[in-house]
Amino acid sequence: MEDEEEELARADADDECDDDDDAADDSSSAQEAIDDEDEEPRLKYKRLGGSVPSLLSSDTASCISVAERMIALGTHGGRVHLLDYQGNQVKEFAAHTATVNELSFDSAGEFVGSCSDDGSVVVSSLYTDSHEKFHYHRPMKAVALDPDYCKTNRFAGGGLAGHLILNSKGWFGPKDQVLHSGEGPIHAVKWRTSLIAWANDEGVKLFDTASQQRLTFIEKPKNSPDAEYLRPHLVWQDDVHLLVGWGNCIKIAALRVRGADLPGGLNSETFSFGKRFNLLPGTKYVEIVSVLQTEYFICGLAPYGGALVVLAYIEREGSKTESATGYSPKQTGHAQRPEVCILNWKNEELATDALSMHGYEHYKAKDYELAHAPFSGSSTAGGQWAAGYEPLYYIVSPKDVVVARQRDADDHVQWLLKHGWHEKALEAVEAGNARVELLDEVGAQYLDHLILGREYALAASLCPKILRGSVSAWESRRVFHFGQLRQLHVLAPYIPVVNPQLRDTVYEVVLDRLLVNPAHHEQFLELVRSWPQHIYSVPTIISAAEIQCSTGGKTPFLLEALAILYLSQGQLENVLKLYLELQKPAAFDIIEEHHLYDALHGNIALLMKLDSKRAIDLLVQQRDRISASEVVSSLENLPQKESRRRLLHDYLHTLFERDTNAGRKYHDLQVELYAEFEPRLLLPFLRSSQYYSLNKAYDVCTRLNLVREKVYLLGQMGNAKEALALIINELKSMQAAVEFVTSRNDDDLWNELINQSLRNPDMIGALLDHTVGNIDPMQVINRIPKDMPVPRLRDRLVKVITDYKTETSLRGGCNNILKVCVSANR
Repeated sequence: MEDEEEELARADADDECDDDDDAADDSSSAQEAIDDEDEEPRLKYKRLGGSVPSLLSSDTASCISVAERMIALGTHGGRVHLLDYQGNQVKEFAAHTATVNELSFDSAGEFVGSCSDDGSVVVSSLYTDSHEKFHYHRPMKAVALDPDYCKTNRFAGGGLAGHLILNSKGWFGPKDQVLHSGEGPIHAVKWRTSLIAWANDEGVKLFDTASQQRLTFIEKPKNSPDAEYLRPHLVWQDDVHLLVGWGNCIKIAALRVRGADLPGGLNSETFSFGKRFNLLPGTKYVEIVSVLQTEYFICGLAPYGGALVVLAYIEREGSKTESATGYSPKQTGHAQRPEVCILNWKNEELATDALSMHGYEHYKAKDYELAHAPFSGSSTAGGQWAAGYEPLYYIVSPKDVVVARQRDADDHVQWLLKHGWHEKALEAVEAGNARVELLDEVGAQYLDHLILGREYALAASLCPKILRGSVSAWESRRVFHFGQLRQLHVLAPYIPVVNPQLRDTVYEVVLDRLLVNPAHHEQFLELVRSWPQHIYSVPTIISAAEIQCSTGGKTPFLLEALAILYLSQGQLENVLKLYLELQKPAAFDIIEEHHLYDALHGNIALLMKLDSKRAIDLLVQQRDRISASEVVSSLENLPQKESRRRLLHDYLHTLFERDTNAGRKYHDLQVELYAEFEPRLLLPFLRSSQYYSLNKAYDVCTRLNLVREKVYLLGQMGNAKEALALIINELKSMQAAVEFVTSRNDDDLWNELINQSLRNPDMIGALLDHTVGNIDPMQVINRIPKDMPVPRLRDRLVKVITDYKTETSLRGGCNNILKVCVSANR
């Protein structure tokens, strides 16, 4: 905090009207503090000059308000001074006999309203001698003109009487309407569009003059100080956001409009309820969008883009006492400097400046005011900056008016240069807000300084900003300079290829220098990709790259760059060769796009390694050009057995699905591969192919215990009984056994099935379930031993008889139909 306090002493240093020697001392210490700062200030400060020092020499300031063309300054002597932005007095009103508590302009800047402890409100014309004075007998603490005062002649105000008054002109002269009362004195009033916001001892309320309804209540923060010590502050940031600063709490309220949909529809009951509680569609309400808690008292608020400027008063420990409503200060005479803090809506502090105001040691929080300009709309309401104007902030104490404004581009550049941040200073100059003529001179000196310090990367990155479109500066001063220092690889990414375009030899020198060092091959590839090929000789660079590859300096980056260069010259087979060596998926695209199928001979293994699925599809598609023998031979030479056999299986399987005869000489091998990798596909293959050895296939299935496949092969080999035994003993499936016997159409095989089944009661029971439609059930029933306990024999016999009758009936019916059809045909 000490450095910050010293820094903001420049408010003294900038004051041309300060005649005492202390100001000069403050100026010196302030400059030293600025030089030592690590964080750039957001604002710069200067005391308002012109007539202000002489006006405050015999009086003290109490309040301020700023319009788009004028400033109004109120004093404890009851006077209102109209000033221009330089502080020169334009007009003066002896409006009151006591302290002026608040000032308010209308939106047109034609009228100013003032209120005073003398109990009066005065509305004065800025451009005529017209004054209207309204007496209220009790001190008036707040006043706000209707933004359209020139049309409506309305103002709102209040004070110690506790009434919020809306004054307007009627048929018989001015009339007062009490909008609210009974909750203590009115401490602040602000008017924006049709909305009046005011604060009393309970909190903040809003009244909509358009609908004649009160919209909301924002509760006063707990433990807020007495109003005699610190008034609440209301600022309209725009038409929808109200800033409330009270004690050490900031609330940001947003005005909303209710939607058109209400739960349950808008019947008479909901209409009455909604009207009573202001919930009808289209009605306005207020939502608190942010609450900020500070460690200091808030003496003023103003918008700062998407953030807030807060005038802060920091109390020393032990300088306050408890009171009925909160607490109030002791008279210590040792107050701290006020601070200007910039906060975002998340309560993150962006900047803090301590101000050296004259006599700050003796001031209390209520002695300070903050106003801002310029803005559109009501000058007292806040809002967005007017087009073409910079934001200004006016900090008022009894003997001071300090103007804070954003630091400009020249200030920014000077601060950066003093801290040695030349790159940022150059960026600021290049942005166009500072003097552009400094760019070449400062930039060139800075580049030389960096190069001498061997900060080549930083120097190279600054070249485009500094050298811009100068061909001579690029070629003679930088490219060849970096080349002599063997640092072209640092400069290369920043060398321009257009606006300006350099000579072709410059680009060739850069590429050649990158080629000879394998460590720079990745950068060589990036340049080949990004640089247009018409700016250098491609054949020259290809020759240099081929020499580099042949001398052992081959890297993947160099090969990829060479492939790009080959492609530009139409050397497609060279491109494919490099793509396969690099395992680039683009190899498939170039093969298919340019029909380079003959180039695949000898490259099958690389193609499979790149993408086996895509390679297999391609090889099978081109099986007339590339035979299965060549593919199998290439795959069998692969080093890893497991991957070799898997690729063989995938290829032969895909080939078999496309053409069952194309790989017939490898069907014995396929039997092994199916059994090893996809046994579920082996049986369909055995049934489809005629080019494998039954004995070899049976040996494979026996080794791997593939029972169904063994059954099929035994059947094909004529060993039906052995096959049937496998079904019964291994598969234990009567349905499979019946299907097998039925397919053989052999009565002896049926007898064998019955004989095999008679050994097991469960099997003979299962056979009974499958007799109807296949064999005569009596052949089975008659051969069942009397003492064999067949499970569910009775139920099964009933089902057999029922199914047999049904079958007999169906056969009879079919025979009758057949006879009728035959008779009809005769």
